[in-house]
Amino acid sequence: MGWVAAVAALTLVRLLGLWTARTDLYVDEAQYWTWSQSLAWGYFSKPPFLAWMIAAAEPLCGSTEACVRAPSTLSWAVTALAAFAAAATLGGRRAAWWAGVGVLLAPGAAYSARIASTDAPLLMFWALAVLAFVRLRAGGGRGWLALLAVSLGLGLLSKYAMVYLLPCLAIAALVDPDSRRTLRRPAVWLALAAGLLIFSPNLVWNALNGAVTFQHTADNARGEGLGLDVGSGLEFIAAQFLLAGPVAMAVVVLAAARAPTLSRDERLMLALSLPVLAALTLLAFLGRAHANWAATALIAVWVLSGLLFARWRLRVWPVAGLMVGLALQGLLLVGDAQADRFTLFGSEPYQRVRGGSALSEAVAERAQAEGLRTVIAETRTDAASLTYYLRQTPLKVRVWPAPPGQGPEHYYEMIRALDASDTGHAALLVTACPETSRVPGARPLPSATVATGPTGQRVRHLFVVPGDAEGRPAPCRGDAVIRDR
Repeated sequence: MGWVAAVAALTLVRLLGLWTARTDLYVDEAQYWTWSQSLAWGYFSKPPFLAWMIAAAEPLCGSTEACVRAPSTLSWAVTALAAFAAAATLGGRRAAWWAGVGVLLAPGAAYSARIASTDAPLLMFWALAVLAFVRLRAGGGRGWLALLAVSLGLGLLSKYAMVYLLPCLAIAALVDPDSRRTLRRPAVWLALAAGLLIFSPNLVWNALNGAVTFQHTADNARGEGLGLDVGSGLEFIAAQFLLAGPVAMAVVVLAAARAPTLSRDERLMLALSLPVLAALTLLAFLGRAHANWAATALIAVWVLSGLLFARWRLRVWPVAGLMVGLALQGLLLVGDAQADRFTLFGSEPYQRVRGGSALSEAVAERAQAEGLRTVIAETRTDAASLTYYLRQTPLKVRVWPAPPGQGPEHYYEMIRALDASDTGHAALLVTACPETSRVPGARPLPSATVATGPTGQRVRHLFVVPGDAEGRPAPCRGDAVIRDR
């Protein structure tokens, strides 16, 4: 009960931090909220579960920034409890305490628990799946089979990276006789199949929508091609130490170097983490891996570090590692509450999540003054922000349609592009480009400039676009980009 109380206390602090934060929704967060207003089995760039969570939270607390982010905070509480229970099964209460508090105070958790992100539900379901498998390995029955099925299915509906669990379990069977025996049980295979069945409606949705999510995921992974990039690889490795906690990750790296000396339980956790870390580190050295792509590996890293801390009877180093996460948690709580005036080493780290609400208010006032009912956003960033912050106004937010012969480049081109119903009605164009000649007949208005911090500003140029404007204008000449200075 003491551990549950600790999780509840920190979760409450984090929830209060959401309500005191002075940050606007980031572009992805605003897009997830938009998804939650039209529930489906899939969306342009991600599976649907985070949108479902946001939709479920809205009747309870509304659609404020804090409510959009609260599901992530609660997801991390479940993740910590699941890691605690898995470590308790494998190594007892001392190991469970180190693993659970390692999750709770990890720098990555402190950061992720305060934003709306698909990583939060993904890691929750990965942790629950690990717990279910550990309990099945220890002789557990039907309830754990059901948890494994539901966790796999909903994890895949959260983010496709959940699929990494299947090859990790196969590797676990190679290095751990107990895991091999567990995977020989037909009921376990049925549970895994049931998990894939839970996920299958997303496959149907993609089949009916041109496999748009799969295509976007593939494009994101492919990027501009592969090539040796040592700096990217080293940056990726450093990020894993920061996300997991430097001491926890260092201990796991040491354990990997001494794998033959590990117990069966420890080898299981190594199998559930090392393959993901190794594969994505290699990809990072080829220039194509973001730090959070290996996030699923961190669950087993925290459990394994707890087992090793307990077996090696370490105290000082684990506590020192936890202090890093605790310090970051405090810094984030203070920084979020003072985001409009917070600076760090002369920079403004909150620029990207400031200015959206003020800009939307300025756009609404200008549209009302001009008697306009449609706003055209030229980028996904502006479309997401304006859609969210103009949600309580009668204004319709639209984007230019995709060029002829090309598919949509983002979600808003897919479902909010200008169409025949908008023809004949003038609209307010919001753009970072100051050029007046791009849209024939456009009438320039005074620009909107809003503060993003003590000195930073966001500038958008406004134009009244005639109702007979012909499609997407020409690209902006020169280097005109979104101005956040």
